[in-house]
Amino acid sequence: MSSLFLRMFLAFCAATTIVVVIVAIGFALNNPDQLPFGWPRVGRGAIVSGGRSAIEAYERGGRTELARYLELFWADTGIQAALLDSDGSALGGSFVAPDLQRDLRSEPEEQLTFRMREHAAGVRLRGRDGVYEFVAYPPRREGVGRVPRTFIAALIVTGGILCFLLARHVTAPVVHLRAVASRFSRGDLTARVMSPAVLGRADEIGGLNRDFNQMASRIESLIEAQQRLIADVSHELRSPITRLTLALGLMRRRAEPASRVSLARIQREVDRLNALITQLLTLSRLESLDRPPPMEKFDLSALVREIASDADFEAASLDCGVNLAECASCTMRGANELVRSAIENVARNALKYTRPNTQVAIRLRHDGREATILVEDQGPGVSAQELEHVFEPFYRVDEARDRASGGAGLGLAIARQIVMLHHGSIRAANRESGGLEVRIVLPADPSA
Repeated sequence: MSSLFLRMFLAFCAATTIVVVIVAIGFALNNPDQLPFGWPRVGRGAIVSGGRSAIEAYERGGRTELARYLELFWADTGIQAALLDSDGSALGGSFVAPDLQRDLRSEPEEQLTFRMREHAAGVRLRGRDGVYEFVAYPPRREGVGRVPRTFIAALIVTGGILCFLLARHVTAPVVHLRAVASRFSRGDLTARVMSPAVLGRADEIGGLNRDFNQMASRIESLIEAQQRLIADVSHELRSPITRLTLALGLMRRRAEPASRVSLARIQREVDRLNALITQLLTLSRLESLDRPPPMEKFDLSALVREIASDADFEAASLDCGVNLAECASCTMRGANELVRSAIENVARNALKYTRPNTQVAIRLRHDGREATILVEDQGPGVSAQELEHVFEPFYRVDEARDRASGGAGLGLAIARQIVMLHHGSIRAANRESGGLEVRIVLPADPSA
């Protein structure tokens, strides 16, 4: 039972039932004039006065007069009754409560006694000719049947509705907060609780939602400041890197042959730094977009075939290859060059880690509403606890997929940002046969 709403609903129902039972028992114990449930709405006085009238009828007209009175008493009150003499013999009416009769003999006169098991009440009364026992019980069709069940059903339905509304009142804001927190965790830093009814609550739930909004605003401002810092630093580094590249070019022209090897190495490091800055600026630009990029309809299958061909050409220098294992016909609406960049980054990442003399498989599947691109390498894979982090900027796996492979850890982060801008999803998983599988799901053009 993992649902908070269900647990609260059942707890409220149980608490309500316990309270009702306790109140009913206390009411019965503290109100001797009120007969138990199932009896018509008459009190102790009606039973005692009915008994006196029955004795008077019997002493006045015998059994015939008594029978006539008992019928009138039943018609007026809905209570069946019987009159017994001091020996316990029935003088009139039907009597089916022997245990009550035994109890009456030990009770003082005019003391109403109720027998729960027999659902009957009785009283000893003195008449002109001696002591009599007057016993009354409601008819079964009215006392034990319809009335208690109707009352219990009404109690359950009413209590259930009230408990449902109370549980809903408590849990609905929590469910809404969970949905907003889920959006925030998926990268929507603008996600906030906007309901005035929830934010205006003076209880702990209202405070929790207000605190969440404050926390989200603070996190958003910190991340935006970090992104601005990265973008500003990257821009500032561009000029010195450009000047350094020009200086290296001039030095190579005038350098001695012995120093050209060192200059070539310096040039490679400058090129890597320049590529890193380019990636940082690309990621910063994608993260700062407040609206989707311009969309156009293009042939996704043709794009994937082109990417696979280019990647296979690059793979030749790495002693591996790229195989376009599956390519369904598919079109989509999106930013062509951005989608190309995302798929290329994933493919290049696979080429870095696949083992020598193996193939990276690329598959494009189309189910009508979605296009799925699978990129599968035959490398060491990633541990399960690190799979969700591989799309974070600068994240590196400590073991097999380490710095020896090169790169700055930004390619998959850029791919994720591009996929999110296209309202798609991207995730990584280890293959059963070994290696890593990256799955990109993008909305396809339904008119294709």
